[in-house]
Amino acid sequence: MFVATDTPTEPMYQFMQAEDHQQYGAWCAPYVAKFNPVPTAPLYHYTAGSGLIEIVRSGELWATQLACLNDASEFLYPIDLLLSKVRAALKTPLTTEVKFLLEKVEAGLSEPQIATEGRFIACFSEDGDDLSQWRSYGAGEGGYAIEFDAAALRTLKDGVTILGKVEYDEKYHLAFIDDVLNHTISFFLDGVQKKRAPTLDAWRDEFLRYWASIVSAFAPFLKHPKFRGEREWRLVYHLQDEAIPRMRYLQRSSMMTKHVPLRLAMKDGSPHLPLTRVIVGPCRHKAISKISVGDLLRTHGYAAPVSITAIPYQAV
Repeated sequence: MFVATDTPTEPMYQFMQAEDHQQYGAWCAPYVAKFNPVPTAPLYHYTAGSGLIEIVRSGELWATQLACLNDASEFLYPIDLLLSKVRAALKTPLTTEVKFLLEKVEAGLSEPQIATEGRFIACFSEDGDDLSQWRSYGAGEGGYAIEFDAAALRTLKDGVTILGKVEYDEKYHLAFIDDVLNHTISFFLDGVQKKRAPTLDAWRDEFLRYWASIVSAFAPFLKHPKFRGEREWRLVYHLQDEAIPRMRYLQRSSMMTKHVPLRLAMKDGSPHLPLTRVIVGPCRHKAISKISVGDLLRTHGYAAPVSITAIPYQAV
């Protein structure tokens, strides 16, 4: 969030101490609980027919680099909130050290490099039959909602893929951003007081790299209140070196997008999705599509049922 990163490999830290890791981890703990609750119901991934066929065939679900999503500007929302707080703070009397820190933070937030962010997102909803999402993500006619076992999504064991619930409450956003800024300052000053690095510049740069890697992990779960109706959860994958040879690319009308196929579960040595049902979206031939989807699932070793949307095609 504060600094750009264009490599999946974690940077080396010279000056951070175990005590610092413990402090920052303690700050994170309640937010991890907040943004990563235990889901109590299935989650749904909306896709067009071509997407469904590829997902079932491959046993993989593509996660999209966040700048390549349909509306990547939404990821600037938490950055803009923090930037406004930083700029407001810079207009107040500050110590030399705090001003030195916040000027660097302002510079990083003013030119966010989300195109080189190493996070990839797969989106889900609590609602498996929502008109607005059929329109937005199901290609209007011929869309499908894949129902997933949410518990399986939450218990992935790779250590770099996190399922989180999106928070839409603006008051909570502002309180979170205030807490981030306050601890950015207090943790930095703590390192200064403890002489963590030989120079102020060296400590600031390393501290911000590390602190940003922690804070930015929560950013995908802050979304503008106008999207509240989507009731979204996100599976966030942090790019690892091993995934680079598996990356996939698509040419869209306005840009080339990049994706990582996520292997959410394995069966007999091959990717196998924890899907539990497929819902046929609004279309003119729902019954035929239902039969075809059932055959598609059986062809690839799935015994999941297929159902049909309650929304009439005319509404789309």
